[in-house]
Amino acid sequence: MSAQVRRLSKVASLIACALLLTACVSAKVASTAVSPTPTATVTPSREKPTVVAIGDSIMNGFGLSAADAWPALLAASNNWALTNLACNGAGFLASGDPDGCDSDFSGLVEETAALHPALILISGSSNDLGDDDDALFVQTDTVVKALRSALPDATIVGISTVWNDTDTPSQIANINQQVRQAMKQVGGLYLDIGQPFVGHRDWLQSDDVHPTAEGQEALATVIGEAIRSANLNLQH
Repeated sequence: MSAQVRRLSKVASLIACALLLTACVSAKVASTAVSPTPTATVTPSREKPTVVAIGDSIMNGFGLSAADAWPALLAASNNWALTNLACNGAGFLASGDPDGCDSDFSGLVEETAALHPALILISGSSNDLGDDDDALFVQTDTVVKALRSALPDATIVGISTVWNDTDTPSQIANINQQVRQAMKQVGGLYLDIGQPFVGHRDWLQSDDVHPTAEGQEALATVIGEAIRSANLNLQH
């Protein structure tokens, strides 16, 4: 074979290799181009609405675990971030347990405001029985207006006063009317839940004042239904 022929053969071999390499690279690129790239699906977390409860020993579950109190039961079923500030012995005028809040409800306004709740639940209390109605009205109005001033965007819900299974004292109606009026003044909502313990002595502890765990569940059911009927739209 002549040198010229050998050179032509070598060139042809190089061209063939180059074409083969180009084909392989093109195939790889095509394969890569059509391969789907896996993507992660991220579901955004939903922040729990912040809720504060203000009330007395019935609201804080006296004699039971904190998880048995009706606000805690509602928080669990509604996915709320709850702070229960309810205090033994407290009312709009009555000062609570010195080892607890050591104050009436007005002393809980600042702590409530610091939590920036979307919802405030505040209840009338039988601890205010025997106090002057006029003084009680002024104080109820003052506390609720202070909450509204500190938290202009919060939903404030006033709840009627819970009594036991005996005849309801006449002043309870006055306390409830004061809470209702205070809610009206600040654009809040008033829930009259009646007296769920009438005919249910078995839902009360031996002191005939504080609910058993079953009684707390009954309160959670009644209050929860009232809240749902109100169609509250809580901002998170």
